[in-house]
Amino acid sequence: MVTRIGLVGCGTVGTGLIEMLDRKRDFLRERHNFDFSLVFVSDAIKGTVFSKTGLDTAEILKEIAARGGMFESRYAGNGPDKLEGLLREARPDIVCEAAPTDYKTGEPGMTILSSALKAGASAVTSSKGAIGLNMAGLKKLAIENGVHLRFESSVLSGTPLINLVRGPLAGCSLSKAEGIVNGTTNYMLTRMEAGLGYDEALEEAQRLGYAEADPTGDVEGFDAAVKVCIMSAEFFGVELRVDEVRRTGITGVTAADVANAAKSGRRIKLIAGASREGGSAAAYVEPRAVDLANPLASVSGATNAVSIVTDNLGEITISGPGAGKKETAQGILSDMIDIVSMRYQSG
Repeated sequence: MVTRIGLVGCGTVGTGLIEMLDRKRDFLRERHNFDFSLVFVSDAIKGTVFSKTGLDTAEILKEIAARGGMFESRYAGNGPDKLEGLLREARPDIVCEAAPTDYKTGEPGMTILSSALKAGASAVTSSKGAIGLNMAGLKKLAIENGVHLRFESSVLSGTPLINLVRGPLAGCSLSKAEGIVNGTTNYMLTRMEAGLGYDEALEEAQRLGYAEADPTGDVEGFDAAVKVCIMSAEFFGVELRVDEVRRTGITGVTAADVANAAKSGRRIKLIAGASREGGSAAAYVEPRAVDLANPLASVSGATNAVSIVTDNLGEITISGPGAGKKETAQGILSDMIDIVSMRYQSG
């Protein structure tokens, strides 16, 4: 069975996914029985390519590398350029959404995912906006249309936090989940502990590509707050609005604060979490001086980690990359493999 894949958003993550699919095609077929055909790629800046019989992934990658877009590809202009037309003509089994996200509106992901699900395609996303704002609504659409919705990469990139809870931890009741879910701020705090001031640490993070030119979403805690909403909904079944998350970023943290914490055997981390309280949840994002014995204290640089408190297994901490081209693409790929395996089982 060949899985027909459509990709919306071909920036860093989308390109990384195409590279991974191209490089690992034989491995995926032999190891996971995952044979695929990439039938369209659509990007607001790089253009749209379409082929009912499948795109040559290597050729698309060369085109992007050489020209920065797909406008001159032999696949350009061969079919629809709007999503509705692409869904109708290409009939993908899975649509991967890797477009930039808006924390306030959830767009364009909200529209992309809704359209894919309504068209009868399963959807996989790395964008946290739509999932954080309307997980329940999107899940309902998936059920109504007999398809699947997956979003592993929306919290810890490719580090399998959500699938850990869905799979190996199935049967456990969770009472708390908290950790370091923003690599930019963790990198900055790590560098401040090494002696840099806040502004110096931010400039370095921007230079290395960890922080955007406008770092507000990271340093003010909005990115972490959206991820907390996703964790609360997925782990506890409690939907929260972003404005219900008690949020303090790291803009008020000084080098002196970091140094004083170190003197007392602690490290300042931006901790994001939620805890179940009966049928509700308390959620927060806050700089906190954590004791060195805490597993989160040793998480440095752009690495992320989340500790989960369960009834059956006690506390479990998972740590790994929280961002990156290859890392985020891996989360999308693992979700697709999971969806395909369920198709085989149901068939």
